[in-house]
Amino acid sequence: MIPYSVIDAHCDTLTMLEPGQHLLDCPKHYNVQKQSQYARFLQVMDLWVDKGEHPVNDRVNHYVDFYRQEVERTPEIQTILTREDLVHYFTCPTPQNPAWLLGIEGGECADDSLKRLQELFNQGVRLITLTWNTPNEISDTNLVQRTENPGLTPYGREVVREMNRLGMIIDVSHISDAGFQDVLETTEKPIVASHSNARRLCPHSRNLTDAMFKDLMKNGGVTGMNFCTEFLGGSEDLEQIVRHIEHFAGLGGIAHIGMGSDFDGIDELPGGIRGTESLYRIFDRLLQLNYTDEQVEAIAWKNFYRVFSSVLPLAEAQ
Repeated sequence: MIPYSVIDAHCDTLTMLEPGQHLLDCPKHYNVQKQSQYARFLQVMDLWVDKGEHPVNDRVNHYVDFYRQEVERTPEIQTILTREDLVHYFTCPTPQNPAWLLGIEGGECADDSLKRLQELFNQGVRLITLTWNTPNEISDTNLVQRTENPGLTPYGREVVREMNRLGMIIDVSHISDAGFQDVLETTEKPIVASHSNARRLCPHSRNLTDAMFKDLMKNGGVTGMNFCTEFLGGSEDLEQIVRHIEHFAGLGGIAHIGMGSDFDGIDELPGGIRGTESLYRIFDRLLQLNYTDEQVEAIAWKNFYRVFSSVLPLAEAQ
């Protein structure tokens, strides 16, 4: 048993499985058997969608159904729907089974109306990444930014407010810089950048500037370290991930850093990281660098736990 508890805020395995493969034992970066090696491990299981790539509603309906089937065929998995689910999972004194929280990467899943957002919530979705690469009815993106009225649309602001009301976690990875600021101006709850690194170390628009990270800190939010070598600035080894952690920590942000691996959404991993089974090596390295046990626990799971527990709905409110 690997002694760490973990929250990984982003992986794409759900939509990357080949016919006949299942989340329990698929030969991917992530699978349940790898996840089960840890003391406790909550995986945000993302359904990737992009209006520039495929029919949105058909894809969402298909993968929400597939996710439900995977939950049924994997009885050891605990699904996180409420604040009580989350608190019980991480505080129960007896060893816990792995846990999942369902997210959607691409806010076009709710382009139709706020009613659709409610439907997705009723189907168990608890996190939405507001954009992927193609602009949608909510916002433009880090890749395509409008010259006039960039950022959130008026409808996008309604979506943010409705997600606050429902108890859905707002994720701003992939959004434009203007959209990032608009979300912070609109939300009444902490947000996450589930898989975004430091732009100071790797000048890619998918990453956060120091100013954006400081604004995220003021919001009480968290950014998850993305293992994609393109967003790390190199592929030598896991030290690249540690460099980004150290940079944000140097800005006073230890309470605002987490894990957002992007497993199975990326082709190349840093040396020393093979998949979920390797996450512990990052925490071991931080301890070697004289981070305290409390600081490592914060980065491994407690920071995302704080945000998730403050946003997810109470069971009685459902």
